This record gives sequence, C-alpha cells and structure tokens, in this order.
Amino acid sequence: MFRKLGSSGSLWKPKNPHSLEYLKYLQGVLTKNEKVTENNKKILVEALRAIAEILIWGDQNDASVFDFFLERQMLLHFLKIMEQGNTPLNVQLLQTLNILFENIRHETSLYFLLSNNHVNSIISHKFDLHNDEIMAYYISFLKTLSFKLNPATIHFFFNETTEEFPLLIEVLKLYNWNESMVRIAVRNILLNIVRVDDDSMIIFVTRHIKDYLSELIDSLVALSIEMDTFVRSAENVLANRERLRGKVDDLIDLIHYIGELLEVEAVAESLSVLVTTRYLSPLLLSSISPRRDNHSLLLTPVSALFFFSEFLLVVRHHETIHTFLSSFLFDNQKTLMTHWIRHEQNFYLEPMSMSSPVTENVVDQDCAFFDNLLEAFETCQTDDSRSFYGLMLIYSMFQNKADVGELLSAAHFPVLMRETSSNPSATTTSGSLAQQTLARLRISSTSSITKRTRAVTEIGVEATEEDEIFHDVPEEQNMEELVDDVLFDTENSSYALQDVHTNLTKLCSEVRLKLLGFIGQYVNGENLFLEWFEDEYAEFEVNHVNFDIIGYEMLLPPAATPLSNLVLHKRLPSGFEERLRTQIIFYLHIRKLERDLTGEGDTELPVRVFNSEQEPVAVGDCINLHNSDLLSCTVVPQQLCSIGKPGDRLARFLVTDRLQLILVEPDSRKAGWAIVRFVGLLQDTTINGDSADSKVLHVVVEGQPSRLKVHVVMVPYDSLYVPSSCFLNSRISLSSVSKTNPFALTIIERMSSRVNAFSTSK
Repeated sequence: MFRKLGSSGSLWKPKNPHSLEYLKYLQGVLTKNEKVTENNKKILVEALRAIAEILIWGDQNDASVFDFFLERQMLLHFLKIMEQGNTPLNVQLLQTLNILFENIRHETSLYFLLSNNHVNSIISHKFDLHNDEIMAYYISFLKTLSFKLNPATIHFFFNETTEEFPLLIEVLKLYNWNESMVRIAVRNILLNIVRVDDDSMIIFVTRHIKDYLSELIDSLVALSIEMDTFVRSAENVLANRERLRGKVDDLIDLIHYIGELLEVEAVAESLSVLVTTRYLSPLLLSSISPRRDNHSLLLTPVSALFFFSEFLLVVRHHETIHTFLSSFLFDNQKTLMTHWIRHEQNFYLEPMSMSSPVTENVVDQDCAFFDNLLEAFETCQTDDSRSFYGLMLIYSMFQNKADVGELLSAAHFPVLMRETSSNPSATTTSGSLAQQTLARLRISSTSSITKRTRAVTEIGVEATEEDEIFHDVPEEQNMEELVDDVLFDTENSSYALQDVHTNLTKLCSEVRLKLLGFIGQYVNGENLFLEWFEDEYAEFEVNHVNFDIIGYEMLLPPAATPLSNLVLHKRLPSGFEERLRTQIIFYLHIRKLERDLTGEGDTELPVRVFNSEQEPVAVGDCINLHNSDLLSCTVVPQQLCSIGKPGDRLARFLVTDRLQLILVEPDSRKAGWAIVRFVGLLQDTTINGDSADSKVLHVVVEGQPSRLKVHVVMVPYDSLYVPSSCFLNSRISLSSVSKTNPFALTIIERMSSRVNAFSTSK
C-alpha cells in the first residue's frame, strides 16, 4: 500500500492521492522540510499543490481530512514558508490558497480554514508585490476571499475589539496601483466588503474609505478631462477612434462602479455628496454654462453633454439624480461654489471667486444651465454636434430609472405621466420636450444633410416605440417661442393628446413629401437607384441605434470620406450616391414614424412580388409537379443550411417557376408530387456561367432584410454547392453566359421565357 519516497528519508508515500493517509504524508513532508533550500524547493512546491487538491476532495467526500488539517495547523506551515521569502514557493502558496478557497463548497470547511486567524496573517504578509506573478496571485486571492464575505464570515476578517480589518487595509493600499487589472480587482473587493450587512464593520469601513471615495471621484474627473483634451485635437482616423473607444470604455466602467456603490446604503450618502460636489457641479454644470472665472478648467459643451448623458443612463440613485437634475433645471450660476483649476500637470478643486467677469444679471438668471442646453438647439444649423448630444441628454433624462417624472413635471416638462393611482383622470398625458426638439431637428435636417441625420431620426423611432408622445413644432417657429408655448403656458397644460398626434402626423407627412420630392426625381433617371434603395431599406430593417451606448465617434471632428472606415450614419456623406442614400434612409425613418403615430401597417414595403390571389411556395410545402420543367442535380451544401449538412450529396430537382427558383425532393408517398427544400425569388437571382467548366452554372440569390447571399453552383446530374442559407428580396440579373455552356443556356432560356411570359401577362 505504501512506497518509500527516496528524497524524504523515512516518509512513505501512499498510492491513493485522495485519502487521509496521503494528507498525513504531505504534512510530514512540510514538517521535515521547514527550512527551504534549493534541494527541497521542488518537493515543497509539489506538496503544496497536492494539499489543495486533497482538501478540495475532502470537502466533498471526507470530513476527517479538514479535521486533520486543522489539528496539525498546516496553515502555520504555509506562514513559515512565506516568511522565508522564496518567490517560487510564495507563488505556489498563493496559487494553492486561491484554488482552495475558490473551490470550497461547505460552510463548515470554510469556517475551519478561516479559524485561528492564519488567513489574516497571510493577507498582511509583506509579499514582493512588484513581482508581477506574485501580485497577480495575491490580488486574485484577496478577490476570492471577498466573495466569501457575509454576515456569518465577516468576523473571521474583522476584529471589532481591536478594530483590525487586514483585508480592507491591504486592499486600500493598492487602489492606485499602476496596473488596471489590480485597480479593477480592488474596486470589486471593496464593493463586496461594503455590501456586507454588519453595523460595527460598516462604521469601521466608512471611516477608512473616505480618502478612497474621494480619489475615486477625482479619477472620474481626470478621465473626463483627459478624454476631452483628446477629442479637442484628435483627427477622426481609425487609430484615434480606437484610443477614444478605450477611454470611453474606462469612463463608462467607472460610472457603472460608482452607480453600484451608490446602491449600497452604507456609502451612498457620503459618495453622493462627493460625486455632486467634485464632479457633477464643478465640472459638468460649469462646462455647460457661461464661464464665471477665467481660471476655471472647463470641458467643451459637447463633451460635458456626453458625460452628462452617460451618467444619467447608468446611475439611478434617487438622491444623487434628483439633486443634480434640480440644479440643472432650476438653479442659477450662484450654486457653483467650487471649480477645478489646472496647475502644471495637476488639477485642484478650489472655491470659486465671488468676483466674476460675467454680468450680475447672467449669474442671477434662473434655469441658467437648462437655458444653455436649449441654446444648443438654436445652433443646430451651424453646430449639429452640440445639438445631437443635447438631444441625447434630454433622451437620457427621460430614460433615467431614478423616478424623475415628478421632477420633470415640476420643471413644466410636458411628460407622459404613468398612472400612479386608481383614478385614471389623475394622470397627466402630454408631449415630451425631447420629442419636440427632435421634430424641429428633423425639419432642419431636410435642408442640411449631416452625419447626425440617421441618429436623430432613429431616436424618434425608438421614442415612439416606447410610447412617448411627440409635439408639433412648426418649421418657422424658433426655440424661444417653443419654450414660451410649451414650458410656461399653464393655460394649455391640458394639451389634447389627439391634437398632439394629429399635428405631429401632419408634420411628418409634410417632411416625408418634401423628401419624396427630392429622391423621386432619381427613381427613373438613376440606373442604380433601386439597388441603393434596397440596400438602405435592408440596413433600416436590421440595424438600429443602441441608445445604451451613445455614439462616441461623433465627439471627434466629422469624417467626410469612406476611407475613414466609418459607416455612413456616423460621418458626412461624400459624393452624389451617399447624399442620396442619406436622404433615402431619412425618408424611411420619417415614413415609419408617421405610420407608428397613425397605427397604420406597412403594406408597401417590402414590395410584394405576388398578388392577393397568389401564394408563394415555401420550404416544406408539398407541390404538384404536373407540367413542370425539371432539371436533376446533386446538392452538396458547403455549410449548415436548410438543404442539409456540409458535405452531404443530396439528389434534388430544380423547378423553374415564373416567379421563383425552387429545389425539390420527390415525395415518396405521392407520385408526381415533391417536397420543397429550397426556394428563392427570381427577382433576387443573379446567374453566371463558369469559364473554367462549361457544365457549371453559378446562381446567387440575395435580398432583404439580411442581405446575405445563397450562392448555388449547379451541375446537371453532378453537384450543387450552397455556401449560405438566407435570402429574401432583390432583382433578377441574367448575365451573359457562354453559348458553350449548354446547361446554363437551358436554365437561362427557361427562366427568361417564364419571366417574359409573366411580364407580358402583367
């Protein structure tokens, strides 16, 4: 049963590695090799790895394993090895502990491991954290321990009597580490700590993390300033967009983390004050209002609106959002008591001087911040970037989850109120200012095609789908009149819902007709117009703007060439084709919005190939082949599709209908009938011969909404290749095929005769 281990003297190694005897043997190895040398280093590394394995096994199979582990205080052996400072062994020890705590499932086993305070001694050990490998395992070990925290285990880590909490104290030392992986782990560990419901621990934690929370908000300030500085000077090229994307991801991750901390009651109050007084007011509000102090460090209005929008989309803490929005909607500039200033390479928050270069009446003006936002829409003809992010800010206000409906109503926003009582008459319904400004931007965009056109219109589509109401804004009405009529006209506060729909539907109809008049002149005069219209309709049906991630690319100067590798709706159109495509997609959005408001279904797009008396053949149908022209082929799919698996060789018949190309398999139960296995419209079909083989014919079927292609290579009685599996609508293109290809010529003649006969009958 046992065999002697040559390098371990009198120790005998059991053959079964999953047994109590094997753990006893390993304990003997540690005892015999307390002093680390070059000769026993490998033995100790293997022993530590094996101990973790057997303890995990014992947790699930044999409780006596943990009894022995505690009885012999084997964690104490770990500490003695750590104190000798051997880097390879310390790496293995941390890895062993991490694996062990990560895989323990029983609470009793966990309590055994945490007893005797050895784990806290390991946490407090002075590792060489500048060694990347040790740091990686150490921070991973701390993170694993933090996931084990709960009201039952917290007292193994926190000593209320002596006020010692090694896990918190050691983690706080690393919050400003130079590696992002460590900083992210520190954030997760601290979040797990503050979520534990223990009053005495919370008092200790809140006292010790004040500096950390302040540094956290300052890092958000630094990220915002760094990103704003970058977009001021960066060109809109691929490399800069990738760098900007990384900066935006870091900023949004940090906002999400702050939002999660704000949901924890223990730190919510203090963190809310910090985020308001160090970020929201002195940086964002200051940047979207007239400058009061020449020394203030301000963001560009576009960047400030972007950060404001992202914050509202992510954070939903009631007190923070209400405090911030109250200042934004109602207050004047006197509420700005502090501001950020730059000194060399550093930023400092200082009290704002009472002497101001701006006039006193501007400082005293109520709703100064909100009025400045409204001015962004007046500049939409010259600065649509600011208008776009101003619109996104209003959209974010309505999407915020902090129950801001009453606050917006107090600001005389004509919001769509949800019913909160059993009395439906108590619910106020009216149009949304976000949609009013959107409607105005739509009109101005018809005469000024910009990169914002698609994004702005898609906001309208999504807002309509979310049951928000649009308000009519006549084309000649300016923003000042809009504010007077909508925000402050209390006599018309019960604006009729039906009138809102009627007026906006009329507005959409006018804009649609204006666009239709522009693009209609190219329907017959431009050969590729139908193809462009098809492409944009496919894009319109499939792709939509993700409003949870606002388009950060638009922070950079607008690109005006396809060489920028940006999709058309994120740059300026270049050339006649792109300008026409932009108008087409804008027309499609306005058209959809009009139908959403009226509740009408779309019976015009996509264009129907079949009349009301005809039904198209579908895959799986059983059809009668009487008087049908058939061509026998072998089908070899090149990937998984509706026909079969890749590499299968399947006998099929090609049926040529006047509207469809059909592949069938004979029905064994009914003579003269067949099951449809593949079908595509002839108008979607392009046919080409193969110059290398006269027996081969390439048939491509493509269409909306996916624009994916089915490429069919046809050979009579031989092979048919189908690399793809999706198709819908397009057009027929019978390309010139060599007269030496008899099979191709037969197919083309039959298809052409069918199409010509159909055209004649129409």
